[in-house]
Amino acid sequence: MMYHSTCSFKCLPYLLILGCILTFLQACAPVQRYVLLSSDNGDGTYTNPVINADYPDLDIIRVGEDYYMVSSSFVAMPGIPVCHSKDLINWQIIGHVYDSITFQPQYRMENEKTAYSRLCWAPTIRYDEGIYYIGVNIADDGFVMFKSTRPEGPYTMHKFEKRLYDPGFFIDDDGKKYVTHGKGKIYLTRLKDDATGVLDPQDKGTLIITAPEGYGHLFEGCHTYKRNGWYYVFNPALGYDGVQMISRSRNLYGPYETKVLIDDDINYAGAGVHQGGYIETAEGESWAYTFQDRDYMGRCLMLYPMKWENEWPVVGPEGRPGKGVVTYRKPAVKGKHKMNYPHHSDSFDKPELAPVWEFNHVPYKEKWSLTDRPGYFRIYAQHAKGFYWARNSLTQKVTGPYSTSTVLLDLSGLKEGDFPGNGIMGRIMYQFGVRKKDNRFWLEMRKGNRNAAEMIVDSLELKDVQRIYLRTETTKEGATRFHYSLDNRQYHRFGPEGVSNFWGFLGIRHALCCYNVMKGNPCGYADFDSFELESAHRGNHYDAFTEIDFFRYDDREGMTLVRPVGKRPMQFLTDIKDSDWLVFNNLTFKKRPGKITFELQALNPGGVLEMRRGSLQGELLASCTIQSTNGEWTKQSFEVKKLRKKEKVYFVFRGSNKSLSIKNFIFE
Repeated sequence: MMYHSTCSFKCLPYLLILGCILTFLQACAPVQRYVLLSSDNGDGTYTNPVINADYPDLDIIRVGEDYYMVSSSFVAMPGIPVCHSKDLINWQIIGHVYDSITFQPQYRMENEKTAYSRLCWAPTIRYDEGIYYIGVNIADDGFVMFKSTRPEGPYTMHKFEKRLYDPGFFIDDDGKKYVTHGKGKIYLTRLKDDATGVLDPQDKGTLIITAPEGYGHLFEGCHTYKRNGWYYVFNPALGYDGVQMISRSRNLYGPYETKVLIDDDINYAGAGVHQGGYIETAEGESWAYTFQDRDYMGRCLMLYPMKWENEWPVVGPEGRPGKGVVTYRKPAVKGKHKMNYPHHSDSFDKPELAPVWEFNHVPYKEKWSLTDRPGYFRIYAQHAKGFYWARNSLTQKVTGPYSTSTVLLDLSGLKEGDFPGNGIMGRIMYQFGVRKKDNRFWLEMRKGNRNAAEMIVDSLELKDVQRIYLRTETTKEGATRFHYSLDNRQYHRFGPEGVSNFWGFLGIRHALCCYNVMKGNPCGYADFDSFELESAHRGNHYDAFTEIDFFRYDDREGMTLVRPVGKRPMQFLTDIKDSDWLVFNNLTFKKRPGKITFELQALNPGGVLEMRRGSLQGELLASCTIQSTNGEWTKQSFEVKKLRKKEKVYFVFRGSNKSLSIKNFIFE
């Protein structure tokens, strides 16, 4: 991109010249929009989810002042991302545990076999005497232990003959190594001292914990720790609307006593918590972590304050044991730390792929390149009957709660039948791209899945086009929309709105692809010039002149959160009683508003919704008397007093109106 200064160096003072130079340099500097996705609010607080993207079955360790996290990657290659953080909030992917695993033909997509929800899940990480250990169960092959002296790798692989389901690797004070594993019943298996195999191949594991009555469903995902002479096993139960359990014993082999540690849907109605553990900071604080299943977004990292009472861990803010948090103070770690987020834009200007990228299966290395045309990601097309079976599709997890991805696609290398695009990999596959047909280019939206033939949903002939911008938008309603542009300024909506969702244990993903739909035809290639990930949302910061959903609060007391459409993130608050409240910590006002408008539903009139500045007893900014809407969703507006550029606003309900429900608000 070229930038032209309008400064005249002969006539302007030196300070103005300097200003022009600085402006020029600022314009030319790369824009890191991805930090807008961070859960770090920049004021000493964070907002859950810490990573609003699919990081399931996570495990975290601390080594010195550094934190490392691993999570399930299933068949994505390279596999098992290793993330690094200095504060438990801002994370970056620094590498993967392995480049590829090729044990089975379905991992290689041979003969149209696939393994999207198979291969590798529930990794466990520990560190001891200079060695990082990462163990994982390979779905069709058994347990594998990876070892390295560096967290980012490379790792050596040691394949066991034994299957250890949902493993929790544990190293005792005497250096002996174990794995806790199982579902419904938790077993303990001793490993060799070098952790390269089971100590006794005949050992079937010792039963140490049985799920309490009523909690047997998906009682799994163990993480094991030792503290003050006590052994603790963290594991979830009950699945989607689940809880986090805790068991403790003075002896590693038991007996253990077990109880519920966390039982909360946080701010996502109907979804509980699942698999996690705890971490102690160098400063002595304890923090619990789990994931929460947020449907199309996948299973997202959540972080909670934790303390110890009578040698039991207690999770939650003061006065709310067993509960999670939406917005809370960050862990008290030393130093200032840069805002980071694992997912980001990419100009493809380096000779190796950024760690954020993963192929959909084992890639065919001869069919993709970053060097055949420097500055471009090139995919050489191969025949596939649909995107589901296309090789070398390059994926990045969709991040939320809403974002867009834009790619610049060069069409000059395409041959008849080639279809490159940018789309969504999910329960339903939506691909948005350009097909070469009859020596012409056709813009197409395609839809399909494993059980249904891929179909063209919409098409448009393109004339005199060699480069095109393709944009994929994930909305706050959990839908997908496609847009295209020929100049990166004016974008046009294309095709109907799509809805994909969580599929086979996977959240949806952005996917860059190129495949040929005409079997036997010579294949060409597609060049992707760039991938740009954008979001207007960070943490809990909101522009008050945009529509803000009521469930995006930072904290609340009372009320009931309802999600009326299953597997979609749309929510509202209801069952509102006297003195119930919620708070938004960071509302930004670019200009002075005169009114606030709520979208609400009320069968009967009655009750007042107060807006207060800074606290429950703070200055009254507005008093909103609720009118009946006859049970329909409508908008009601109320005058507001003078508001500063940035406000912490409490919404406090007075009176009684059990029929009242509130969806969102906006200032005007």
